[in-house]
Amino acid sequence: MSQEDTQDIDVGEPIYQCPDCGSLTIRGKWSIEGARTLTDAALMLRDYAHELEHMRASGLELASPVEADYGIVRPGGALSDDDTEDEE
Repeated sequence: MSQEDTQDIDVGEPIYQCPDCGSLTIRGKWSIEGARTLTDAALMLRDYAHELEHMRASGLELASPVEADYGIVRPGGALSDDDTEDEE
C-alpha cells in the first residue's frame, strides 16, 4: 500500500472499504480510539475482533501479512502463483 493510498483513509477508521475496488483495509491503530477506561478498551477490542471473525466467516482473508498496521482483506486471501500468472 502506497502513501497515496493511505491518505484516503480517514483517522478513526479501523476498517475502510475502497469505493473504487471494494477491497477492505484493516488497521489496529484506531480500534480503541476514545476508550476512557480499560473496560471500554477491552470491549472495543472484542467488538473489533468480532468484526474480523465475521469477515473470515464470510470467506474473506488477508491478501498478505499485515505490514506497518495495514492489512488488505480480499475474498479467499492471497493470490496463488497461478492467479498472479493469469493477471500478467
